[in-house]
Amino acid sequence: MRRAARSGRIGWQLPLGLAIILAWLAIGVAAPLLTSVDPLKARSFLLLPDGRFLPAPFEPGEAGFPLGSDREGRDVWVNLMYGARSTLTIAGLVLAARLAIGTLLGGLAGWHAGRWVDRAISALIDAFAAFPTLLFAVVWIFAFDIRSGQSAFVAALAITGWWGFGRATRAQVAGLRGRPFVEAARSTGLDDLALVVRHLVPNLLPALAITAALEASAILLLLGELGFLGYVVGGGTSIPLDDRGGARVFFFASPEWGAILAQGRLDLLRAPWLVLYPAAAFASTILAFTLVGHGLRGLVERSPLALHRLLTRKVGATLAVAVVAFRLVTPLVGPGAGYARIADTFDAEQARAHVAFFAEAARGGRLSGSPGHAEAARYVADRFAEIGLAPLGDGGGYLQRFRMSVVELAAPPLLERLGAAPKAYRPRVDFNERVGGRAGGGAAEGLVVYVGGGVQTAEYSDYQGTHPEGNLVMIAGPTQGDAVDIAIRQGAAGVILVADRQAAERTGTPELIRGSYLPRFEDRTLPVVTVTEAVADELIAASGKRIADLRHTLEERQRRARERPSLQRVVPEPLSFDTTERVRLAVPLGPVHQIETANVVGLLRGTDPARADKYVLVGGHLDGVGTAPDGTVFPAANDNASGPAVTIEIARALAAQRDRLRNSVIFVAFAGEEEGLVGSEAFASRSLTLDWRPQNVVALLNLDMPGCCGPLAASDESFELHARLAAAADRLGVPFGYTPRFGGSDHLTYVRRRVPAVMLARERTGPLHTTADTVDGVTVAALRDAGRVGVQFLLELAAGD
Repeated sequence: MRRAARSGRIGWQLPLGLAIILAWLAIGVAAPLLTSVDPLKARSFLLLPDGRFLPAPFEPGEAGFPLGSDREGRDVWVNLMYGARSTLTIAGLVLAARLAIGTLLGGLAGWHAGRWVDRAISALIDAFAAFPTLLFAVVWIFAFDIRSGQSAFVAALAITGWWGFGRATRAQVAGLRGRPFVEAARSTGLDDLALVVRHLVPNLLPALAITAALEASAILLLLGELGFLGYVVGGGTSIPLDDRGGARVFFFASPEWGAILAQGRLDLLRAPWLVLYPAAAFASTILAFTLVGHGLRGLVERSPLALHRLLTRKVGATLAVAVVAFRLVTPLVGPGAGYARIADTFDAEQARAHVAFFAEAARGGRLSGSPGHAEAARYVADRFAEIGLAPLGDGGGYLQRFRMSVVELAAPPLLERLGAAPKAYRPRVDFNERVGGRAGGGAAEGLVVYVGGGVQTAEYSDYQGTHPEGNLVMIAGPTQGDAVDIAIRQGAAGVILVADRQAAERTGTPELIRGSYLPRFEDRTLPVVTVTEAVADELIAASGKRIADLRHTLEERQRRARERPSLQRVVPEPLSFDTTERVRLAVPLGPVHQIETANVVGLLRGTDPARADKYVLVGGHLDGVGTAPDGTVFPAANDNASGPAVTIEIARALAAQRDRLRNSVIFVAFAGEEEGLVGSEAFASRSLTLDWRPQNVVALLNLDMPGCCGPLAASDESFELHARLAAAADRLGVPFGYTPRFGGSDHLTYVRRRVPAVMLARERTGPLHTTADTVDGVTVAALRDAGRVGVQFLLELAAGD
C-alpha cells in the first residue's frame, strides 16, 4: 500500500514548472493592472536634482527603473511584463498550430501505415525535418513579411516545426492500431472516425501532452535565438550611430522578449542588463516547460493519466468563456483604459456629410488655388471655429496662405492612330497624360517602337535592333532607372507607357488614373502618355504579340536573375521590335504659373505645463486633381475628402475631452499635396520660428484615403507609431494591417525631418484619381473605424502618462 501511494505521488518538477508558467502568464495578463507606465513611452534623458542631464539607457534601480531602461528610456521591467503576453501568445499559437497539423498528418500516416498515404506524409516529414530550423524559420518569416507582426512569426514557426508532432503521432498511432482493444472496438461495428475519437485519442493524449510541453520550450528557445539575431515581431529597425558603419542601435515597436534581446545585443558592453533580463525571462520559461514535460512523463510512468476526461463540454465552454472575457476586459485596463468610450463618440455620419460637401461637383475637384478648394478650406475653417479650436493661421484666422507653382492642361490631351484605319483614343478612358520631371508638354508623331522596359545598361539594351529615333517608344515591362530619360538619349520623339492591368487587379486600383501634375521639369522633356493594356495590344497587333505575354517574360527573366543568379554571365536577347503603326500624341500644357492657396490650421492646447509645448499633429490633404479641360470633374471623395472629414470629427471628439489632453494637438487640412507635398512643406517651413517647429512635434498622424477600401492600415515609416495604431485598433476590435510605404503623402515631409510620422489609410486605395472616386464609395463604417482608432491613438499619445 505504501509503495502504491508513493507511485501516485507527483514529483517536484511538475508543480515548479507550472508555478513558473502561471506566474509569467499572470504577469502578462495583469500587466495593465500592475503598472500604468506605457511600455513604448520613451525618455531620452532625465533631469537630475543638481541640474545635470542623464542620458538613457538608465541603470537598474536608477530613477525609478527597477531593471533599468533601454537606449530610448523605455522601462525594461514594464516591457518584460507586456512582453510576457506577446511572447507566450506567439508560443501558444505556434504550439497549437504545430499540434493540429502534426497530429492530423501523423495520425493519417500511422492509421494507414505501409500504404501510399503513409509513405507520402513520411516523406514530407523527413523533408521538413532536413532543413536547419533557425534558417528555415528566418526564410519563412520574410516570406510571410516580417512587418506584418505576430501572424508572420506564428505561420513561419508553425511550418518549420510541425513535423515533430507528425513523427511522434505517426509512431504512436501505428503502434496502437493493431492492439487488441482496437480490434475489439472495431468488431462492435464502430467506423474509423468513432474508433479514433473514442479509443485512439484518449491513449494519445498523455504522450501528446508531454511532447507539447517539451515543444513549447523549443519554440521559446527559437524565439530567443531569432531575437538575438535581430528578427523580431514587426521587424524593428537598426540604424548606424555614425557614418563610419561602426556602432548601430536597434529600435523595436512591439514589447516582446525577443525584441528587447535584439536591442540589448548591440549594447552588451554598455548596458548588459538589456540582454541579461530578457535572457533570464526566456530561460525561466524554457526551464519551466521542460520541467512540466519531465514531470508529466514521470507521472505517466508511475500512474496512467486519464487526460481525456478533461476534454468535456464543460471544460471547453469554460475555456471559451475565459477567452471571450479576456478579450472584453483587455480594452478596459492599461494605459489606454477608458479611452474606448470616448472613441465611440466619433460621429461617422457627420464625417460622411463633410465628404459629401467636399466631393460635390460645385467644388470642381478642389485643385489647389481653385475657387472650389478655397470654398472647401473656408468650410473646414468654419468647422474648426464651431468646435472651438484656436486659430493658427494668418492674421488670427485659420487659413495659412502661401504661394505655389502649378501647371495645367491648355486643351484636352490627344492620342490617335493614323494610317488606313485611323482611330482617336479617349482621354481618361483609353489613356492619360503624365506631367512632371522629364514628362513635359508638346506633340509628337511617329511609328510605335516596343522597347520592353526601356532598360539601357553597359551590358544590355532594350533598344538593341530597334529604331527609336524620331519615333514613339512603347514601354511595358520592368524598368531600371529613368525610362523617359533613356528614351530622350535614344532620340525618341515621345513615350507611351503601358499600365499594368494584372497589378491593378491584384491591388484593387484602377488600371488608369489621372496623375498629379508636378510643376517642376528637367531641361529636356518629352510628351508622355500612359495607355491601357488593351490600347497597347491594338497598337502592336500586327506583330502577333500581346503586352501581357511580353511583360510576363521580362518579369520572369528579372525574377530568375534575382532569385537564381548564375556564375556564368549570360546576357539575354531583348524582346523589342519596330512596328509599322503610326501614332500622333499631344500633351498641350499651359505655362507654369504662381497661385495662392491655403492650409487650414487649428489648435487644442494641452493642459500640462510640462507637455503643452510638445505637439501632436493630425490632418490630411484637402486638395484633389481638379477638373479636366473638357469639364470632367474628379470628385476626390476618398482621396482625400475623407481625410479632412475624419480630422474634423476627431477634433470634435477631442475638444469635448480637452481637459484630458496633456500635449497640445494641432489639426491641419493641407493644400498642395497633389503637386508634391507643397502645403505640408510650407507648414513645416513656417513653423521653424514658432513653438510647433519640428523639434517640438512628437508625432504626426496623416489621414489619407481612410474612407475606402479594404481593412484599415498604416504605413511603416515609424514602427513605434504603427504599433501604437495597431494596439489602438486591437482595443477597439478593429481589423488592422499595414500599407508598406505606399506612394507619398504629407507625413513624409516630417519623416524627412526625423519626426515620427505615420499615415492611416486602407490596404487598398480604391478608384483614386478617377471620376469613380465619389461619395458613394465612402462608407460610414470605414469612416467610423478610422475615426475611432484615430481618437484612441491620439488620446493614448497626448493624454497618457
